[in-house]
Amino acid sequence: MLSRGPHPAGPLSKDGPARMAQRTPPPSSARSRGRKPAPVKKPFPVGFAAGCAVLAMLLVGVIVYAVQHQGVGDTSSLAYADTQVGGVVKTTGLKRNHKTGVLTYPNSATTPPDGGDHNALPQSCMVYKAQIPNEHAVHSLEHGAVWVTYNPTTAKPADVAALTKLVSGDSYRMLSPYPGLKSPISLQAWGRQLFVSSAGDSRVKQFLSLFTSGPQAPERSALCTGNTSTGTTPTATAPDGSVVPPTMAPNPKATAQLPVPTPTK
Repeated sequence: MLSRGPHPAGPLSKDGPARMAQRTPPPSSARSRGRKPAPVKKPFPVGFAAGCAVLAMLLVGVIVYAVQHQGVGDTSSLAYADTQVGGVVKTTGLKRNHKTGVLTYPNSATTPPDGGDHNALPQSCMVYKAQIPNEHAVHSLEHGAVWVTYNPTTAKPADVAALTKLVSGDSYRMLSPYPGLKSPISLQAWGRQLFVSSAGDSRVKQFLSLFTSGPQAPERSALCTGNTSTGTTPTATAPDGSVVPPTMAPNPKATAQLPVPTPTK
């Protein structure tokens, strides 16, 4: 029988593990003990920064849009009304003082006013066959009226008849001719104006529906009654809004002279 030769690693002894440890080289960490490892420079997270910038821009955009369109979801708001009718001209910063006499409005020779200072007496909302004073009509706009005007030269009779039906019987709508009007038909609400060529334009009914006693009016639902005279000269009014005959218009420099009561004994 073959005899087993010696173990390749030599005979095992009690101190074998110690000798093996002496022959095993120390780890690199041990060799470099006492030296600080070189700092590792991490690359700048360009992608993360760009993503944050994009998200910030989107957030700002959402906030701006929300502020500008606040109330659009509310069908009774002015913001909603403004999104429903195309081509409406908007005017902001309109004054609301009561004035006497003839007032000056921008481009009034061709464009009816859609707001501003006005006479203290509103124009009664009804259908007129002649021009009405701007000063009284504007006061009615402040109360929520829609003032429909037409050029008596360029508007078709059928359109005038159609407008008459849309206005008649509504206490916040009035119709009157406006000589020199730059379009056949225009509709005015406070700070809002629409010019069209035909009464059949779908925007006419939309405008009337949204702005008749609508959210644009500073004094919404106040009565649109008072002056019924026609022409371009407003009716004289006293400071309290009461009608004063032109021949008895108050003198602002005059002072009331009250009788002196007789003392009683």
